Amino acid sequence: MSDPLSEKYPPDLRDRLMEIETSVRSDIPCPGAGRIVTLGFPGLAFDVRGATFVDKERMDATLADRALEPCRLLIVLLEEEEVPEEAWSLLKEAANRKSIRIEHLPIRDYEAPDDAFQEKWQSVEPEIRALLAAGGTVALSCHYGAGRSGTVAAGLLMDHGLDADAAIKTVRAHFPESIESDKQLEWLKRKAG
Repeated sequence: MSDPLSEKYPPDLRDRLMEIETSVRSDIPCPGAGRIVTLGFPGLAFDVRGATFVDKERMDATLADRALEPCRLLIVLLEEEEVPEEAWSLLKEAANRKSIRIEHLPIRDYEAPDDAFQEKWQSVEPEIRALLAAGGTVALSCHYGAGRSGTVAAGLLMDHGLDADAAIKTVRAHFPESIESDKQLEWLKRKAG
């Protein structure tokens, strides 16, 4: 059985990612006020064999990135088992030092938000709206920072007045790899009504 991460992260991509100091992928102005930042899981790194581990310095650098300075809410979209076991406790500690609250709203990799996500989203949506309206930053993290993060970022832009096509173009203009699957694109089109 092949390692799913070896397909998602071929050696050239792993090398390129390890040359970047942080996991921040995009910093998108939200219509009206505030910013939406997409990122890969903070501190996620690869060893020479391609196995993932958490690099505390890389995690701290990500959370200290200028794009995240005004961030008070980080929504983590990946499933718990997608990262090394110690990743969650390390992230909670590092985010706490930065006064960033973490919400976990998992979406399966390459999938679109489902009913369970929508239900949890409704409980944090008022906080998201308030943060953005006050000019704050909301961060969205998945494994790589493209598919699920980009999809939810586009959905947020739609909630703030952009149509689906404009939201998708905006997110991809900031990070071209955003929104990775047809299911994610279809979800955004359905969301548009």
